[in-house]
Amino acid sequence: MPKINIACFPFFLFLFSCYSKAQTENKSINTEAHSDKGSFFFNTNKADCISLPFGYSDISKRLTIDSILSVIQDENKLKEINALQFEKTIKKDLVLLPEEYDVFLPFSTSVNEKYDRIKMATDFLCYGDYSVYFMAVFNTVRYAQPFIEKMYLISTKEDKLIDMKRIYLHHQGEMGFANYTLFNIDKNYIISLQDYEFTENPFQLKPLNKYHILPSGKFTRYYDHDGPYKNDEEQGMVKNHHKEGKWVESKSNGYLDLQKYPEFTDPYTYLEAEYKNGLPTGTWKFYKLWQKYNEETGEPLLNTRKKGQLIYTEMYREGILEKREFH
Repeated sequence: MPKINIACFPFFLFLFSCYSKAQTENKSINTEAHSDKGSFFFNTNKADCISLPFGYSDISKRLTIDSILSVIQDENKLKEINALQFEKTIKKDLVLLPEEYDVFLPFSTSVNEKYDRIKMATDFLCYGDYSVYFMAVFNTVRYAQPFIEKMYLISTKEDKLIDMKRIYLHHQGEMGFANYTLFNIDKNYIISLQDYEFTENPFQLKPLNKYHILPSGKFTRYYDHDGPYKNDEEQGMVKNHHKEGKWVESKSNGYLDLQKYPEFTDPYTYLEAEYKNGLPTGTWKFYKLWQKYNEETGEPLLNTRKKGQLIYTEMYREGILEKREFH
């Protein structure tokens, strides 16, 4: 079996530069859609709405390397995804929309030298007054046959762009390392995402995360049970299956510039966040997360974590990032 590996996520920081610059300068977000020949029109033919469930239905049961590789390499499933008919070529400036702070958008002039790398599918999801479209970023550089490297869901209403969420990843890195994200969308429009990393370890199974489409058309985390929630990365209260009130989150953060802060050894931050109906609200405070590591495995020692100095703040209103200030 070939050695598989996961690409380092600093790569995605590079892709994120356009969005980061627009946000940090506090400019208005351009939500106009374009194609090579002018305005881009989304398909609104209800006959092209796909039926649910759709995706990889049993990802939560895939716990071993062999079982995961079998589903990743399933040619029938890949044909099913490609059957969405990714035919409409779009330009890289289709949309710049805010997502969760640790999720990166796909647009960058350095990456999208060929506009035909990004395509919109003809088939889409019908969701009440909203339409949710599949957008694919194809890898056309290193391999003889182009394949879908990343796939996003984009929610719209009356051709107005609302939100986006990456749901699929197939990235082959150097030395045989690889990153994968597999998805499933159930009949209730609950989106399950499972990340897989193949490295020298040789394999890491990350927690399965779920997302939901709110009545506003925005994507937000979904939890099976209400009440107090806590894992290795976050803790807070869940209400109506969504985050509510004060949360504390300790995660790797792409906005932490290690060149600007050379005293920091990693890009982790300690976040004091606030949510209302599952969406960010109020002032978020990002502190440096200090932590020690296991000398043999390199894994962080959770019991050594503590809050450091304040690095930057973000101000949200109704889920929209309005301002970011570094300290």
